[in-house]
Amino acid sequence: MSEFIAAIIGGLFTLAGTFIALIFQFRKDERDKREDYHNDLVSSLDVIAYKAAKVRNNYLDFNYSNFNKDNTTEIYQEIHTDFKGLDKQLQSLILLMSHHSDNSNKVLRRLLTSYEPVENQFNNFKISYKIYTQKYESPDFNKNNITFSKRKLDISIEDFIAHIKNFASEKYQHDLYEPTLNNLVDPNDAINNDKYYQK
Repeated sequence: MSEFIAAIIGGLFTLAGTFIALIFQFRKDERDKREDYHNDLVSSLDVIAYKAAKVRNNYLDFNYSNFNKDNTTEIYQEIHTDFKGLDKQLQSLILLMSHHSDNSNKVLRRLLTSYEPVENQFNNFKISYKIYTQKYESPDFNKNNITFSKRKLDISIEDFIAHIKNFASEKYQHDLYEPTLNNLVDPNDAINNDKYYQK
């Protein structure tokens, strides 16, 4: 009988040990998942900063826009492609955050609020490019406008990167990757079309 009781007690200890081990393993798995999510999220923020800088660093100056339509078109296409990459990366981040973040609506609104001016300015830049391609040959058309529009996009991207940096620091205690940004085009370098084109 004592052997039977000892076997039962041994079984209970084994069962209790198994449950304790399962609890510890579950907690470890949860901690690992949170850490993996955090790493994925901050990495995604770093990539967004990098991709935003790629859009900004496509250099379009007044000489290109006034005297080289082909190069301006090529630069526009690079900006368009890079912006699509930025937008896609942001959508991936939003999906990640919506599935894993507590109070995700508030966090997502903050992120989208900072991105909206960039998207709006990019849409304005697209319109400027369409007008540019349609009116390029017109002698009284101001070809500086597309460069001014790109400059506004560059400013909005710089503000967005600064916002993402603050967001990453405050929300995730992460030092965001700080990409090198080209200098803004100086508006004083705009070319007076009257100087080069006789009406």
